Amino acid sequence: MRSILKWALIAALLLAPSLQPPLVWGQLRTRSGSLARKSQIKHPRELERRILLLTNEARRQHGLPALEPDDGLAALARQHSDDMIQRDYFSHTSPDGKDMKDRLMDAPAVARSLSRAGENIYGGRGQDFSDTKTIARVIVDGWMTSPGHRANILNPDYSLLGVAVSTKGNEIRATQDFGARRKSF
Repeated sequence: MRSILKWALIAALLLAPSLQPPLVWGQLRTRSGSLARKSQIKHPRELERRILLLTNEARRQHGLPALEPDDGLAALARQHSDDMIQRDYFSHTSPDGKDMKDRLMDAPAVARSLSRAGENIYGGRGQDFSDTKTIARVIVDGWMTSPGHRANILNPDYSLLGVAVSTKGNEIRATQDFGARRKSF
């Protein structure tokens, strides 16, 4: 009898870690590190890549150097795009009042490496997200026709870019987070 109890206790100890629920029930951690609900949010990487390419093409046409992709800024952008889709809003400021500065404060490693930052967002509905070439062109052309968004894309001080796109059903949210690398002395 003691032998059976002993093996049952060992089995329970070995299996216990696999029985723990996710950190927040109903959410999964994505490869980018952001939390995405099991609510069918998708992150079309090819669309993100095309947005980066078209953004750099616009900069080259204006005699500016290409922006380098930055994982930290991409994670911030992913967090914001996911949040806008999950909570059904479209703004630089979340319903609880957090803006890009607040999101940077929540990511001190990213914030410490930057001397300045900016953000572009895009929201749409009913588009064909599978045609990444066309939708990327629509998004970047939209930003280039808006004075504030265009100013971010063509800002010569920016050298880094994080791009994130989140889709759910027929909804899309895209975020570009720009940064200027802090100069070390």
